[in-house]
Amino acid sequence: ARVACVRMPWVPQMIGTATVPVPTASFARPRRRYPDLAGATLGPSRSCKFGIVTRASSSTASTTVETGAGLKLEILSQKAAGGATKAPMLFVHGSYHAAWCWTVHFFDYFSARGHDCYAVSLRGQGGSDVPSGVAVAGTLEEHAADVKDACAFVSKASGAPPILVGHSFGGLVCQRLFTGESPPLSGLALLASVPPSGNGEMVKRFIKRSFIASMKITYAFIAGAFKTNEKLCRECFFSDDLPDAELKTHMGSIATSCHVRLLDLKALNDSLPIPRPIPGSPPVCVIGGENDFVVDVEGVAECAEWGGVDPVVLPRSAHDLMLDTRWEACAQALAKFATRVGRKGE
Repeated sequence: ARVACVRMPWVPQMIGTATVPVPTASFARPRRRYPDLAGATLGPSRSCKFGIVTRASSSTASTTVETGAGLKLEILSQKAAGGATKAPMLFVHGSYHAAWCWTVHFFDYFSARGHDCYAVSLRGQGGSDVPSGVAVAGTLEEHAADVKDACAFVSKASGAPPILVGHSFGGLVCQRLFTGESPPLSGLALLASVPPSGNGEMVKRFIKRSFIASMKITYAFIAGAFKTNEKLCRECFFSDDLPDAELKTHMGSIATSCHVRLLDLKALNDSLPIPRPIPGSPPVCVIGGENDFVVDVEGVAECAEWGGVDPVVLPRSAHDLMLDTRWEACAQALAKFATRVGRKGE
């Protein structure tokens, strides 16, 4: 797959891990072979229970979904203005975020274009339950199974299978679900997603480009320094021209989103690489940011190769594509894909 923009960031990706292996061999990303089917499973077929909807604001509703694992997950939603005419959308956040990050811009944008919008907070994040006695919220397979339950809720509530949209490590969770025991879906969109091989090769590339800058951002993630340090928060997630007031608002939400680490990156290696989608899978869309300091353009290209599509790389865009200064460029690219996958019920 060809990449439209080639200017590369110079800061490393380190989310949820406390150690950085300093490579001593070549930094070139080896080509990986992907099995046709996932070796692991998401567990037996499960049922989930739907909670009672309460109004969060004039346009956004909040509810909970009880998963087959007995955890209650926060679901935020906004119905399409004038009634849904297109497939519903289910948004999945990444590390140090929660369902709230999709409500700032994307809910209004896509509900105005005929989509019922839903966002889930993964276990241990936002308003979702934290599993008892754990240091890490769950495995990749457990998160994928939870999203599967959320998909069932959306399909029942809207009467059509959703377009699944995953950001960062949420994108990796969506990849795992997509190539495992996937529920009916209208499509899959990956936004600044961790690639199917994980973040290891990206870390090596960033270290090669700037070791000092890599250590700086590594510290930000290990210590959670971006929760209180505006400069580090901007460098990790946002563009230089995001207004300070918006940065402070988002930083406050990020600071309270993560109650326990999303994933154990050492254990995650046992689930990687994610296998390629099987023939006949729903369509895939891959969008990344030219100035992303978390997922580099090569990582975006790897996601696109995995999905068999050309990537959309947005100029001057940072990691938080749905919140950053040029969020509307991401929304427009995603809307173009969402229009192609068909109207509601097709």
